Amino acid sequence: MLILGQKKMGQRKFPEQVLFKFERPCYLRVIRDNTEVIARRMGFDEDQVFELAMIVDEAYANAIEHGARTSCESQLEVEFLIFKDRLEVCVKDTGCGFDLSGVQIPKNLRSLNSTRGRGLGLISLLSDRYELISSPGAGTTLRFTKFLCLEQEFVA
Repeated sequence: MLILGQKKMGQRKFPEQVLFKFERPCYLRVIRDNTEVIARRMGFDEDQVFELAMIVDEAYANAIEHGARTSCESQLEVEFLIFKDRLEVCVKDTGCGFDLSGVQIPKNLRSLNSTRGRGLGLISLLSDRYELISSPGAGTTLRFTKFLCLEQEFVA
């Protein structure tokens, strides 16, 4: 499913898309492994690879816990859009959604003193930009971007 590194950068068409859809979202390890492969092949350094994997883990875990908990029929989608200078990831569920007005997202790591409720704080701190869209009854979409520090060629 994942094909990277087969063409030189100048010959590639961007964005490239890698898409996963799950009816029973229990594949966190598959998503984590693919996040790391994509990030490394794009040229992210190991700290950034770790950050990207953590962001995707948190987003995926939140989608499973909060999106799929009320319905067995909830679907989960993880989309990677690969650009020359950045990776954009979208994690989307068809679950119950929630009212964003009641959500407080921590602004720094010191306020993340609990092992629960820290997902959105970590995502906001580790991504270069993010967007959270949700409303009761309509599911949730979390989209985030991580930029490459230096423009590099993909590694085969």
